[in-house]
Amino acid sequence: MREFLKLAPFRNAVLIRGAVVWVGVRIFAGAGGVADANVLQEAFILLVVGGLVLGDARRRNEDLFLANLGIPRWPVGVLGALGALPLELLAP
Repeated sequence: MREFLKLAPFRNAVLIRGAVVWVGVRIFAGAGGVADANVLQEAFILLVVGGLVLGDARRRNEDLFLANLGIPRWPVGVLGALGALPLELLAP
């Protein structure tokens, strides 16, 4: 994880992607009737965001590039969810 945080272009891209995906997930959640989410729903939203960011990294073959640098796949999903965490905490 520490090595991944040192790669600023990838780190920043994953954080921004997490925020953008969070906006989309919250729009879909609002359309589904979850306007004011409780704690479990917020945790589920963050898990979905992390999974979608990881899926996007796999689609772009970024996970393969990072694996060649010795970085596992899980930090991409975790960092994507961490990019959405402040937004989830501040959203009503």
